[in-house]
Amino acid sequence: MAEERMLVVHLRKATEKGPRYKKARYAVKFLEQYVKKHMKAKEVKIDQDVNSAIFVNGSKNPPIRIRVSCSKNDKGVVSVKPVKSTVTK
Repeated sequence: MAEERMLVVHLRKATEKGPRYKKARYAVKFLEQYVKKHMKAKEVKIDQDVNSAIFVNGSKNPPIRIRVSCSKNDKGVVSVKPVKSTVTK
């Protein structure tokens, strides 16, 4: 039984914690933790398109929030894929 959800993840708080040149890395780690918590997953696989959407403005200026589609398979592995209009402002 596969479970699917659309999530809007606010990345601002995650990016404020680290140095300026590591903001996008912190955002990716936060996205993984957020999905793991809300989908009750064992493992999270982030699609390359989601990663490139976070790094679209470089590593110093990630988007404030991102909209993703998450689907969980029977083994507890969640795959995160972008929605068509991924970055919202």
